[in-house]
Formats: sequence, C-alpha cells, structure tokens
Amino acid sequence: MNMNQYESIIKSIVSQKGGYREKDVMSKPHTYEQGGTWNDDHKVIDVLEVEEQEDGYRQGFQVDIVTRSICG
Repeated sequence: MNMNQYESIIKSIVSQKGGYREKDVMSKPHTYEQGGTWNDDHKVIDVLEVEEQEDGYRQGFQVDIVTRSICG
C-alpha cells in the first residue's frame, strides 16, 4: 500500500498538533509505513527518519489518520 497518498493529511495533523519531535522528523528525509493498527476505527501510519542512528534506531512517531491525532 502506498502511504504517500496520505502525506497531506499527515502534514496537516503535524502542523496542528505536532511538537518539536514530530516537526523535526518531518523536516528531515522520512518515510511512511503502515502501522500495526489498520481498521475502520484507526489507521495508524509510522513516520520514520530514513537515516538510522549509530545504534540502528530510526527516530519517528505515529499518526492516526482516522482520529487525526499523533498517537506514538
């Protein structure tokens, strides 16, 4: 599934409800991946930096495009 089709919704949620972490991730090269919850009530998308940190961790957060909230 192409998560880029939800980019405008994600950007809107982050601009309205995002904090420093979310805006920082969005300002760097990032990718969208389908999260673990995907049903009629919640559609969660992981927003992750493309570049891994030295320990392999990628900074990121989750957005629910149904409830229009940042959830992780």
